[in-house]
Amino acid sequence: MKLGHAVLGLAMGATLAGCSARVDLGEERASLLSADSAWAAAAAAGDIERLGTFWAEEAVNYFPNAPVASGRDAILKLVERNRSIPGFSVRWEASDARVSEGGDLGFTSGPFQVTVSSPEGTPVTRSGHYVAIWQKSAAGRWECIVESSIFGPAAQETRGS
Repeated sequence: MKLGHAVLGLAMGATLAGCSARVDLGEERASLLSADSAWAAAAAAGDIERLGTFWAEEAVNYFPNAPVASGRDAILKLVERNRSIPGFSVRWEASDARVSEGGDLGFTSGPFQVTVSSPEGTPVTRSGHYVAIWQKSAAGRWECIVESSIFGPAAQETRGS
């Protein structure tokens, strides 16, 4: 019977070893919101180098009125192009964030505003909504893998003074 107990013990050990630690979804959600907030701060500051740290290498970006940007390098070229537009600024804040049960995928979403200068030099601000899909990297950092933004109703478009 000792062999039977040994086999049962090995089987139970293998089963228990396959069980992973429970993920604290509240902690992961807070971590994801923190990453999104830091990402937004880098964008507001125009810190392109820092912005690159939030995108996964294979990320995809769908920005309004722009071609799809596939890969971190293409996304950063889009960011640089946008930054070259007179008066360009972008601001956003997550109003929602959710994390998968495994704690390795999540999304953030919320309102955003883009401002550029009109040909006359007047600031023109357009509002919309974004959604970003995030994945945990091998190093345990949240990285955006897909981001898409849409402009909202024309009534949300404003011209500054």
